[in-house]
Amino acid sequence: MRQIQKLGSCMATDADGYLINECRWEQIQPPWLKLVADLRDACVSQWGDRLHSLYLRGSVPRGLAIPEISDLDSIAILQDEPGAESAAAIRLLQTELTRRHPFCSKVEVVLLSLTDMQSSTSLWAAIVQTQGLCIYGDDLRSQLPRCKPGMALISHAFDLADDLADTQAYLRQLPSYHPQLDTWIKTRCSWLARRMVRTGFELVMTSEGTFTRDLYPCYESFSRYFPAQEPLMRKALELAIQPSANRAGILMFFSHFGSWLVETVASTFPAA
Repeated sequence: MRQIQKLGSCMATDADGYLINECRWEQIQPPWLKLVADLRDACVSQWGDRLHSLYLRGSVPRGLAIPEISDLDSIAILQDEPGAESAAAIRLLQTELTRRHPFCSKVEVVLLSLTDMQSSTSLWAAIVQTQGLCIYGDDLRSQLPRCKPGMALISHAFDLADDLADTQAYLRQLPSYHPQLDTWIKTRCSWLARRMVRTGFELVMTSEGTFTRDLYPCYESFSRYFPAQEPLMRKALELAIQPSANRAGILMFFSHFGSWLVETVASTFPAA
């Protein structure tokens, strides 16, 4: 059983309070280097001149990736709109890279257009600026505004109500007799629990004056401001790391703590 470890950190800020991007090419360690090279080659092969740039984010470009646990997260920017055929290509690319590099839990490629990235309301622009490492093409970061901790970096809180409803419906509808039932339940359990933990941090991000997606620092920061909810957030952290196949149990937990989080998001960000 995986144990909770005090891994990860919050991002540093400069003298003016802007977040400092910690991603560096030299921090990518084996065996991730070969996977990163294969990802880059696959994207160039798939989109050619349409590919404007390709970025890594997450634990890999920070040198913190753990084999068998960490994902490879990336963002591909196209010169034009992706289209339906690109979505199908992404699914095949992700599946093939994960098969060839089984030490990686999942390969994720978010596909966006250059217009999407240059929008003044783009969440992805803030993510690339603060958490991205360009591994191909023209690096957009010099053209993007710098970011301080705040609304521009909220990526889970405003979707949590829908994520909860979708997950609860999905779990209830799974056929009990299917041989992959436990795997499906655990996969969705971990997915939603991670969002809950990161939502907890988004509630206190501005007060903390920093940013992180690392699960333990998210839990730790949240618990300083909401000590009465610390046991429930710790349970969410446990489910994110060691998901359960107890469908009834996790449905009850998601309904109880998830509802509290959704209500707290609504009261914390009423204008949103």
